[in-house]
Amino acid sequence: MSNTALPLISVIVPVYNVKPYIAKCLDSIMRQTYTNIEIIVVDDGSTDGSEHICDEYANKDQRIIVIHQKNGGLAAARNTGIDAAHGEYLGFVDSDDFIEPFMYEKLLNAAQQNSCTLAVCGINYVFDDGKVIPKANIEPNQVFDFPRAITEMNTYRLFDMGAWSKLYKSNLFDDIRFPIGKLSEDFFIMFKIFDRAQKVAFVSDACYNYYQRTNSITKSKRINTDFLDAAYSQMKYLDKKYPNLTIVGHVSYASSALTVYDFYLKNHVNCPKDTMNNIKSIIDENYQYIKVCSYISKTKRAQFYMFKHVPHIYRIIFKLYRLAKRVN
Repeated sequence: MSNTALPLISVIVPVYNVKPYIAKCLDSIMRQTYTNIEIIVVDDGSTDGSEHICDEYANKDQRIIVIHQKNGGLAAARNTGIDAAHGEYLGFVDSDDFIEPFMYEKLLNAAQQNSCTLAVCGINYVFDDGKVIPKANIEPNQVFDFPRAITEMNTYRLFDMGAWSKLYKSNLFDDIRFPIGKLSEDFFIMFKIFDRAQKVAFVSDACYNYYQRTNSITKSKRINTDFLDAAYSQMKYLDKKYPNLTIVGHVSYASSALTVYDFYLKNHVNCPKDTMNNIKSIIDENYQYIKVCSYISKTKRAQFYMFKHVPHIYRIIFKLYRLAKRVN
């Protein structure tokens, strides 16, 4: 079968000042076993030479299209890529990450064989020292209906709301775009994408390599309170449209409040008193949902209990845990 008979996949790569990483990223996409792809590289105003590397790669492979634009952030770059895409399917790869050669072949097969418009794969966490921690092969390949998929996404066990480990039918993004100027931009839209898809094909193999840069945005001193706003948006959406999934939205909102507090601890930034009070009130108001939630782990339940009743012990244990574990 010729490439022209196969569906086109548009792979969108936002680029901003990633000179040490961009070549490895683009090489991994060019080496895909599924070859009918267009690679839309959106240079979001790079100033470190990344922009020139992008142009060099476009000269090497006719499947690469480079768009240079003024710096507008990750969401703006992804949105530019979506608008420029011609593919029946869309994928996203962050420019400091890289993917396994079989990623899009496996995701497309899973989507087509299960009549799904969305497929998601397992991932590897890759560290500066070369250490790799897989988050994959925990369970076999399977298909999740919407209630199970949205629940699973919010547990972060098999997959989460990251845009990059997934393959989407392009029409899932009709009238949906990433919110510009927000951190956790994926979280703001992914529950809507999952709702539109209604079922998700899961590939258990680790196909996506998520690089843990020490100077990445998640390690910066800017505290990501947008994460909490995204969780609130999801909660209100589920409350209104899926009352049977109320527990998922409320537990996720409480969990996000705890995560925001963890950001302060992780980044060694003092949590302001009003923020701390807000976090406490969110957890208190949603504690009834936590108590009856059947799917949260014993560890997570213990975290909520400690934060609520002995926050000083929570802080100590959190710091010890961070020393022992490198990925949350």
